Amino acid sequence: MAKRVDRYSRLIAWLKVLLPLTALALLSTMFLLSRSVDPTNTIPFADTEVQERLRTQQITGPVFAGTTDAGDQISVSASVVRPGTAGSERPEADNLVGQINLNEGGQIKLTAKSGELDAAGEVVVFRGSVVIENSEGYVIRTEHLRSSLSRIEADTLSSVSATSPLGDLQAGKMQLRSDPDSEVVQMVFTNGVKLIYRPKQTDR
Repeated sequence: MAKRVDRYSRLIAWLKVLLPLTALALLSTMFLLSRSVDPTNTIPFADTEVQERLRTQQITGPVFAGTTDAGDQISVSASVVRPGTAGSERPEADNLVGQINLNEGGQIKLTAKSGELDAAGEVVVFRGSVVIENSEGYVIRTEHLRSSLSRIEADTLSSVSATSPLGDLQAGKMQLRSDPDSEVVQMVFTNGVKLIYRPKQTDR
């Protein structure tokens, strides 16, 4: 019995020495490995991307929303908005998406590749492959459109082509307005309107 106790005591004594030494060795290894890692390699951006972000100021994914006096809801979003260049004071935007939810129940959607978004001036300009769609089946295409952010008011600055339930249409200009008396939103086509009427086929 005495021999077993003596062996147990010697084992405890050895463990008291070995365990602290093992812990010290592990800590030393971790310290040496941490010094060998280059912290710049952990940044998940390329050098050119970091330099571009530092050089240019931009807002990613902004959304602007408001309500007109008639209760229509207007929202405009973009993938990126940057400060305007020397030729334009308005901020420039990419991938513009505008949506108008009419108080009477209809909807109008506007999209464009780029444009200018001026929330302070309550103006948005859509440029490049502009598409206007409404819930009545109209799809209008143009290259340049200017719209208000505070009321239903938009004007194309270039010619338009459209498909509609009535047929195919071409015009020099389109205006989107809300009638001040009835508050009904209307699309008005002007400047050389050409309509190819396509009547709906009815089942006999």
